[in-house]
Amino acid sequence: MKQNEKLLQNIPTNLITGFLGVGKTSAILHLISQKPTNEKWSVLVNEFGSVGIDGAIYKAKGIAVKEIPGGCMCCAAGVPLQIAINRILKETRPQRLLIEPSGLGHPKRVLDTLRGQYFKEALSLKASICLLDPRNLLDERYTTHENFIDQIALADIVVANKTDLCDSDTLTHFNRYIEALQPAKQKITETQFGQLNASLLDYNPTSNRNAQFPDFHQTTNKKTGIAGKDGYHSEGWVFSEEQIFDFDKITLLFAQFGTIRIKAILKTNKGWKMFNIQNKQKEVTAIDSAEDSRLEIISRNQQRLNKEALDQQLNHCLI
Repeated sequence: MKQNEKLLQNIPTNLITGFLGVGKTSAILHLISQKPTNEKWSVLVNEFGSVGIDGAIYKAKGIAVKEIPGGCMCCAAGVPLQIAINRILKETRPQRLLIEPSGLGHPKRVLDTLRGQYFKEALSLKASICLLDPRNLLDERYTTHENFIDQIALADIVVANKTDLCDSDTLTHFNRYIEALQPAKQKITETQFGQLNASLLDYNPTSNRNAQFPDFHQTTNKKTGIAGKDGYHSEGWVFSEEQIFDFDKITLLFAQFGTIRIKAILKTNKGWKMFNIQNKQKEVTAIDSAEDSRLEIISRNQQRLNKEALDQQLNHCLI
């Protein structure tokens, strides 16, 4: 540490959780848009795949970010997570730290690391916020999923996102489901497009929340990319800035996939675009630029994609 640098202490830190495609990155971008102009906020992000789409999104927005690619942050909890936090604190010296685990990552080990003696002085742990698509509470694939259950159980604040896609009965079920949980949540709220109020970050955590499945964690086979325990598979691509996609062709290709999750930053003939597709619900946003084009596709193992065929289809979409 340089002599003129003050020791970092009590940095407000929030864990932002939620299952795949619920809108965590959009929510964090909206939170950062509300930060005081004289403050620096940093993001520690972990993604299921190895390509690092979210990290590239934050970098394109000029946000200080540190990535833990591949697998889940709970597998990196302990020394690797400590190293990542130390680096982002040292390199960016933020006034607030936001941590975004993979949608398939279990939060318990991350919270244990943040609460531990190692960061007792450096970090001030604030409320853990879980984003939830209320429609998933009507789907047994989610409500019986150990990680989904514990993301909700360990959260201090639960936010129903994507309420524009929900009917009144679905929202009523969401509120009854969350209100019945014990210990009670600090706050239950609803929003669209990840538009969280930054005041949520200042809520204090509740210490007596317990995981029902504390030993759950996502494992990934490095050779095949198959997620061993949870039945998900990831494929990723990186393209140079010189490679340009035909916007109409790539959009049509994405529409043909029956995959659970597509996320991409691509240079197209209509400019740089960010694609966010969850169960065929598509969101395309214009962005300024990026260092390269990146694509990540996550599917269930039983719907596993043919990588060789995909390579050919993607090359056909290049101009």
